[in-house]
Amino acid sequence: MEPNPNFSQENSKPLDLRNEVLKYMPFWFWFVGFIIFALLVANIYLRYTPFTYETNAKIKIIDNSNSSFRMPSDGISFFGRPKTNISNELEVLKSYRILGIVVTEMNLMNSYFVPGRFIKTEVWETCPLKIVWHGDSDIIKNLSANFTLTIAKNGFEIEEFSNKKMYYFKEYPYRDVSFSIEPKSSIKDNIGSKIVVQKTTFRNAISTLYGNISAGNTGNEKESEIIKVSMQGLNDKKLEDIVNNLIRIFNEDGVKDRQLASKNTIEFVNDRFAYLVNELDSIENYKVAYKKSNKLTFLEDNSNITTLKKSSVEDKLFDIENQISLAKFLGKSIKTGSNFELLPTDIGITNANINSFVTEYNSNINEYNKLLISAGKNNPTVLILADKLTDLQNNIFTSIKDYKEKLNTSLHNLNGLESQNDVLYGSIPEKEKVIRSIERQQKIKENLYLLLLQKREEAAINLAITAPSVKIVEYALSGGGPIAPNRNTIYLLALLIGFLIPFIILFIRFYLDNKIHVGKDVTRISPKIPLLAEIPFIPQVSKQITENDRSILAESYRNLRTNIDFLLPFHDRKEGYVIFSTSSIKGEGKTFNAMNMAIIFTQMKKRVLLIGADLRNPQIHKYLNIDKSRSGLSTYLFNTSTDYKSIVIPKILDNENLDVIISGVIPPNPAELLSNGRFDLLLEEARKEYDYIIVDSAPTLLVTDTLLIANLADLVVYVTRADVTEEQLVEYSRGLNEDGKIKHMAYIVNSIGWMNVYGYSYKYNYNYGYSYRYTYNYGYGYGYGSDEMEDNKIEKGILDTFWSKTKNFFNK
Repeated sequence: MEPNPNFSQENSKPLDLRNEVLKYMPFWFWFVGFIIFALLVANIYLRYTPFTYETNAKIKIIDNSNSSFRMPSDGISFFGRPKTNISNELEVLKSYRILGIVVTEMNLMNSYFVPGRFIKTEVWETCPLKIVWHGDSDIIKNLSANFTLTIAKNGFEIEEFSNKKMYYFKEYPYRDVSFSIEPKSSIKDNIGSKIVVQKTTFRNAISTLYGNISAGNTGNEKESEIIKVSMQGLNDKKLEDIVNNLIRIFNEDGVKDRQLASKNTIEFVNDRFAYLVNELDSIENYKVAYKKSNKLTFLEDNSNITTLKKSSVEDKLFDIENQISLAKFLGKSIKTGSNFELLPTDIGITNANINSFVTEYNSNINEYNKLLISAGKNNPTVLILADKLTDLQNNIFTSIKDYKEKLNTSLHNLNGLESQNDVLYGSIPEKEKVIRSIERQQKIKENLYLLLLQKREEAAINLAITAPSVKIVEYALSGGGPIAPNRNTIYLLALLIGFLIPFIILFIRFYLDNKIHVGKDVTRISPKIPLLAEIPFIPQVSKQITENDRSILAESYRNLRTNIDFLLPFHDRKEGYVIFSTSSIKGEGKTFNAMNMAIIFTQMKKRVLLIGADLRNPQIHKYLNIDKSRSGLSTYLFNTSTDYKSIVIPKILDNENLDVIISGVIPPNPAELLSNGRFDLLLEEARKEYDYIIVDSAPTLLVTDTLLIANLADLVVYVTRADVTEEQLVEYSRGLNEDGKIKHMAYIVNSIGWMNVYGYSYKYNYNYGYSYRYTYNYGYGYGYGSDEMEDNKIEKGILDTFWSKTKNFFNK
């Protein structure tokens, strides 16, 4: 059989919400059973599950970035703290280091429980005793223990120690360590009580604490400084103590961190002081030695003195050079011989002798000139004056010469002095550089010394006034009751699971289901071929319609009979109609349908001939309790001398209008016998004697017998069976009609029941008022060479037990 490629598109199931809901309703017992079971499991779970409590606290992370003390001269603290990061603080709060301190301080490695009938309850404040472990701390941290302790008068007993009487405060060996029990004041009120002591490892205690604690910002603001610390556990008072101690230790840890920074600062500054003192002494000593070696008092004063000396020498050099020039000028002005002329006076020569000789000389010249005019040059007085002038000239020359020599000597001395001053003046920048470098180093060390001194005071003050890390907004507080298990939520979840489990199972079953269940499924796949009727499932052993039968089955076949009459072709001649009853595979009820169609037509006083044309797996003789070895259709088809009337069995079931031709002995070649023309002749002769000839033919998919004789039928009733026939088989039958292999075809859907997997009987109740309170599950066998048919299976109906219904569901 080749599937139709258009099947998935043309015949896809439309969504019908009402039918989708109704198809689950027949399995209400599944839903009820699973819901009851789920609620029972939920009740057991709630009964044996200890209560879980939750405690919450709120703290505000204090930003200490601006809280450190600063000296008034500081714009910013040298040792100031960075701005607080909330995410970092949250990580510190839940760090294993902090949690380890909590575990150690609160001794959380030890837990105490009071055993109950179903569950054990953890105790904290009300525990009348505590256990103390002695030995190596590392061994104790890695030790796990669990034992039950019974409180006795003046002591206790432990089952692991064979209930031996033991005493408080006394150490008892346990593995590689020892332990002692210390009673509390309430121990007298708990004599005879049992306490379960559990010791876990240090690492497990921290891990458990880490898993039960959560911390995060409150509200939707990620930058909020308010942190909510929550914890879940078995004892609300214990939770509150743990959370409060966690906050306290976290706060103390932050304070210690800041105090440690201040202490380290003070220690650092003190160490630097000793170094700076040595540095300052070294710089001072070097400065003193340098000044001594360079004969310096104060660099500025020494520089000024050197500058003044240099300027004075330069002035003297200028004067001397000027005097030399004047002396040379005066010497050139004196003329030798008898020509006496006046010499320039007050030209700037500072030598008194020269100035005196020049004055005297000029005075004698004036007198000489006067006498020379009046007395003549040979006058003795004139001659005396001439000799005197000559002497004066010589004296002036000699004085000028001596003066010039003196000036040159002074000039030479001043030039040497000037050279010394130049050397001193040129060394001033280098000395200034060295002195300034020394002073700069000195100043840096002094400033650093003062700064560190200031910061030491600042750190000391910060150490004394260290602010807390957190501000407690709300101390740990547990709610009014346990948060888990939530009875309403558990029961609601159980109800939901109890509903979903059967729903999912049924949904998968329905999703994978490819069988037809009602006539609507057939018409959806093959809309052009009419649907004659839908036959309900009948559980009774007898499946034949009887006289005056008013059962649902009889009414269904009366409806089928009416619809068949509408489809049969009209003709004037007095001959009967040939109606085939066939199907695609065995077990779909074609023989059941052929027999009941024959019976229902006889109730109209019509003569009916029922022919068993399924020569391979005959079934009619079983319904009618007829010996199968009796002559039948195979005998007639094989023996040409046999008259068909000789194989007719009249008045079957005491019905005067119903005759039967059984299949007879199973032949080796059924297809050849049906196509040899004898079957055509039989029908032609039977048409003259009977009003209706009902032919039970072989399945079309398994053998070709029916297709060989289908052209002889006025109507082919194609039988399908609810919950058995697959949709592809209906598609296959549609293809037979479209290809012209079977003409005049009409469908019936057999075995529609109130408890079929789709529950369509509700739909029928709505439309027709039927109440199909049956299941249609009889068995058909179609095996070649097999003479036995499977026993009919009878279901009990809607009042069947849950097990039988479940088994029936999976059998389908």
